[in-house]
Amino acid sequence: MKNYIGKKILITGGGGYIGSALVGKFCGIDCKLVVMHKVNKGLIEKNVEEYLHSSLNDTLVEIVCGDISQKKTWENIISPDIDIIFHLAAVEYSPDGNIMQDFNINAISVLRMLETCVEKSCNPKIVFSSSTNIFGDAGELIVDENTESRPLAEWSAHKLLAENYLKIFSDRLGMKTVTLRLPNVYGPVLRKDVMNRMVINKVIQYGIKNRRLILFNNRNCYRDFLYIEDIVDAFMRAGLMSGCDCDGRYFVIGSKRLTTIAEVWTIISDEIGKIPILINDNDKLSPMEMRSFTGNYHKFNSAAGWKPEVDLETGIRRTVEEVKKTFL
Repeated sequence: MKNYIGKKILITGGGGYIGSALVGKFCGIDCKLVVMHKVNKGLIEKNVEEYLHSSLNDTLVEIVCGDISQKKTWENIISPDIDIIFHLAAVEYSPDGNIMQDFNINAISVLRMLETCVEKSCNPKIVFSSSTNIFGDAGELIVDENTESRPLAEWSAHKLLAENYLKIFSDRLGMKTVTLRLPNVYGPVLRKDVMNRMVINKVIQYGIKNRRLILFNNRNCYRDFLYIEDIVDAFMRAGLMSGCDCDGRYFVIGSKRLTTIAEVWTIISDEIGKIPILINDNDKLSPMEMRSFTGNYHKFNSAAGWKPEVDLETGIRRTVEEVKKTFL
């Protein structure tokens, strides 16, 4: 990743699950890093210090906090010397979530960022973190860039709106933007307090503590899961893309592996010690929770040379080992 040497890079959501892992990757590169997050500055400083302690490079790190839905926040951090923005800050999906908060953080923040770049005559490369959940009720088992977007929840609709803002500003003003639509992500990260935000991590911890797992009536639905190291690699490669690949388009990040939720839970059970898997068909699930597909990554492979390196069995084994060490 020598092409990042000497660059100034802004990572929003730098204290989150994916963001903290990406920060860790950049802490091994001689660059200037601006890490932005909503939480208190001290928590992120501790996280960054741990990464820097294990690195032999002279990464310069600035940590800032602020509300990304507010224009003033962007005015304070956007500057012409920023080369790349990784916009990862977001509200996570929740069926009971605050819709307006979701709208402001997941959609309006992107518009505010773009407006500020234009007003300050800045044109950094922007890499945006989106989701394959946008495909919704896809109607096909393997989705790609030709699959219709059919959001099933406000959260997905807001992510799609953000993608459209990026595309419009790219088409109209020549801004360099690229979006990665991510599947479910899992695996250990340095910030243990955010590990449980991811479903497989949460299920593994539950299984180890309670010596059982629970499946619901979406157990035969297909899901796509990628290990955190592969996701970080995808972002690192996206940040180096150029030309027509940064014209506002999005890329599907996935494994192309068809695995049911029941099959994933069985792998987890086996790794923990063949613990029992109980069935609960009483809870009513939302259409979002009943989605069923996996992602075809071939277009991103052609553009950036990326492919997943950690298979599901290996990734779950590593995660089980880490959860046992960390939480027990």
